[in-house]
Amino acid sequence: MKNFEEIQQTQQECCEHYSSNYTPTELEQLVVISDGIYEGAVPVEGVRYPSPSHMTGWWLTTDNYNGDVDTLQSVHFRHIVEKRPELAIYMGLKPGYRFLLGGKDEHVWFDEKVANDFME
Repeated sequence: MKNFEEIQQTQQECCEHYSSNYTPTELEQLVVISDGIYEGAVPVEGVRYPSPSHMTGWWLTTDNYNGDVDTLQSVHFRHIVEKRPELAIYMGLKPGYRFLLGGKDEHVWFDEKVANDFME
């Protein structure tokens, strides 16, 4: 596993780049993932919702996701750090942020609707 302190430093730099407050993720917090996340061969969409403290708020899905929430898994953030460290660097962005990664494309943006819908 890449040094967790290095991941945190990269997360902070990512937050600065996208003008987000740094909202750290802890190794034992949970991330919701779909099939295809660990394999790494397909584009990944991530969205961070406001969430309870045992969760990161991140939901990571691929095109393999069929829309059935029962097929999703909750995994510890440490597994994302170990298996997909290139995704972990975005996971310090505050709730409301989204990213889409695939091939050479990288799209990161703040979605006001995500942040507000869950605050009400």
